[in-house]
Amino acid sequence: MKKNSIAYLINSTPNYYYILELHLVLLRRYAPNLKWEVFLATEEPEHPVCKLLEEKYNVKLLVLEKANASFLNSRKRALELLPEYITMVLPMQEDFLLERFIDEKSIEESIKILENYESIFCIRYMPCPGPNENNPCFSDTYRYFNSKNDFYMFSFQASLWKREECLKWYSAITDMLKSHNTTNSKKIEVDMNIAENSEGQKLYKEIFSNKFTLGYKRVHKYPNAVYMTPFPYRPTAIIRGVLQPFAKELATREGLTLNI
Repeated sequence: MKKNSIAYLINSTPNYYYILELHLVLLRRYAPNLKWEVFLATEEPEHPVCKLLEEKYNVKLLVLEKANASFLNSRKRALELLPEYITMVLPMQEDFLLERFIDEKSIEESIKILENYESIFCIRYMPCPGPNENNPCFSDTYRYFNSKNDFYMFSFQASLWKREECLKWYSAITDMLKSHNTTNSKKIEVDMNIAENSEGQKLYKEIFSNKFTLGYKRVHKYPNAVYMTPFPYRPTAIIRGVLQPFAKELATREGLTLNI
């Protein structure tokens, strides 16, 4: 798959460094033809795990200032720190672990859509949550999100973005965060999840009222539909700080020891 000036962007913090090598091992296994540059945005670039990823997996490090290390601010800052030639970005959380081969054909289709349609700026690969089945289709693969039918216009699940709009979104949501005037950013950003709650969804719809988000169509209602997608991972491997059993099994299979 060609490079296309796309960044595969992981944000992480020391508490979750233990899962990063497993993430990269599985990415290399199940996306062997993916030529996108992989970036890690974090505040401790000298940590042994970061150095391992840099040297063994050719991961490019984006160094976050301590002041920009919170959940939402770190994502905004990472987008600012990417090289200028990056025009698209796939923001990934460290616990989105690939378990199947990616669908290269669907991914190539999504790239061409973003390249050729100015009004489309984001394409979600994970259909959980996905677009409503009654929404109009863009193609056999992708369906429009509709502000009337879909609550989750924005989701942290894997989505390919035009970089400019992605930065615009994170700039807006971090500005909204400031309006809450609280020192407990974790409560607002993570526990309350301001970006995915009604407040964040309303903001997303307002900002992109004249543009469109596409999503991969969910093929059926059963949980394993997450594997019939362009990026087949199970959301998510870490829940409330606890690593899930399936992720431990993946690590064992790959011969990795997770230093939790």
